[in-house]
Amino acid sequence: MNKEIKIGAVVDLETTGLSPSKHEVIEISILKFLFSKKTGEIVEQLEDFYSLNQPSIPLPSFIRKLTGITDDMLQGHKIDIQQLMTFSQDIEYLIAHNASFDRSFMIRLSPFFVEKKWYCSMRHIRWKEYGFTNKKLQTLLDSHNILNDTAHRANSDTKSTLTLLQQLNPKGETYMKEMMLRKPMQKPKIVFNDQQRLPANRPNF
Repeated sequence: MNKEIKIGAVVDLETTGLSPSKHEVIEISILKFLFSKKTGEIVEQLEDFYSLNQPSIPLPSFIRKLTGITDDMLQGHKIDIQQLMTFSQDIEYLIAHNASFDRSFMIRLSPFFVEKKWYCSMRHIRWKEYGFTNKKLQTLLDSHNILNDTAHRANSDTKSTLTLLQQLNPKGETYMKEMMLRKPMQKPKIVFNDQQRLPANRPNF
């Protein structure tokens, strides 16, 4: 493979709440692709990993309203962690919008994800400097006329985030290229909790 061509993936999770120590993943989507690190352009979209996951307690009402996911939809579904790790083995760069949140939950699923290079499409791009009112995914999608059929659903959010990253910044470069020129997120400090590894720094909202 050309040394400039890398394997990346956009990750999105839906969860029962904000804390990886208290809440659980209910939906996961990882969209894998080949891209040029030099230009940020997508060379080829590869396979994706998708799964629902039944949590240990009923969904909070605000999560049902936000995502449209119901307890019946999750009944009997479970993320296959071994399959998830196998799928993610060759991914060189993981990208998420507000990646501190998604990474925290991914590490809760498996410490395997601690060693991966993570990039944040919310913080690694100069959205405010470019005049956008905020860094929320839906705001940025609307500003770029990108349709997100089902916001706050993992599959739709990964696809729309990838489309967003292919748009051009004021310098005429893809947002993907701009992001990749930055250093990846620092690896989180790890503490043990309930015999699982969790990031010491949890996402702030």
